[in-house]
Amino acid sequence: MKDTNTKLDTLSVIILCVSAIVILFSFFAPIIFIQDSIFGLDFNKTGAIGDTIGGIMNPFIAISGVFLTFLAFYIQFKANRLQRDLFRQELDSNKFENQFYEMLRLHKENVNELSITLKSSYYSGKETVKYESLVTGRDVFRYFLHELKISYYVARHIYSDKQPDVWLNKAYHIFFHGLDIEKQRNLKSPEAKLDYEYDLALAKIEDGNFKGSTPFNNEIIKYGLRIEWLKYDLFRGHSSLLAHYYRHLFQTVKFIVKKDEDFITYSDKRNYLRILRAQLSNHEQAMLFYNWKSGFGFSWENGTNKFFTDYRMIHNIYNDLLINDFDLTEIFKLNNEPYYMTEKDREKDSLFEFQDWE
Repeated sequence: MKDTNTKLDTLSVIILCVSAIVILFSFFAPIIFIQDSIFGLDFNKTGAIGDTIGGIMNPFIAISGVFLTFLAFYIQFKANRLQRDLFRQELDSNKFENQFYEMLRLHKENVNELSITLKSSYYSGKETVKYESLVTGRDVFRYFLHELKISYYVARHIYSDKQPDVWLNKAYHIFFHGLDIEKQRNLKSPEAKLDYEYDLALAKIEDGNFKGSTPFNNEIIKYGLRIEWLKYDLFRGHSSLLAHYYRHLFQTVKFIVKKDEDFITYSDKRNYLRILRAQLSNHEQAMLFYNWKSGFGFSWENGTNKFFTDYRMIHNIYNDLLINDFDLTEIFKLNNEPYYMTEKDREKDSLFEFQDWE
């Protein structure tokens, strides 16, 4: 928080200067007033010299005393107001921190509520035994990341004449809303036939039928995607889990960033957001990047919000964690001069952690 200015204001300085001048003048007043006056006044005839000096100096000292007394009351008034402002600032600060940590707690609860059910089986010698296991918390993002990559490579295979942003947008629609909803949405569109082909490819994934050499199977092998991770209900959509997760995360970041600079400095904002980002695994940050890059979460980084650049909310991701078609160096123009805000007290304030590795 910014410090409140406790220096003397202009009025206080003027009063002190006037009082000092009046007191200083009182010492010279007797000498001045007992000289021959051009106006015909002779203070030597007013009484004893001591009475003259006292009579002349006392009014000026009294006047300066009035000024200083007023100044004392004025400074006390300012001190009371300052104390009130500091108390209000402390209340606002406590309210802000309490709200931030409450939002942080809710974020952790949102993460803990995430879960997927893995389906596995083994042959006991007599029969095939099927069983399920539950993956919860931030571990699900490893599976989400893998599922989105599979969806992306299917989209790239089907829409081969398009560009990576289109492939990701199509893949993220399937990942987020689910295949059934997307088929209904595109039922009457010119892409309905391609959606049907997409449906066949995804059904093939669900069946685990990767035998033989087909273009899609070759892509699965080429990019080293772990098929054993696909043993759960794929492409059913995750909006029920992720929609409120991303909304709350966005609102938490916005709550920090949009605070006035007079209340909380840029450096303090970064410190609070480091606490928040520390709760995000690398896989979570990678999924956050895809959420933005797909167009679903466009508000994370645009002409108004700079949550990825100025505030480093995906600071810990690196290219090897992402699909090869997306290069962070190109997307964020890392080879150019820094165009984002940096902390003044830091020698190097890189956009991504991997820049410090080089």
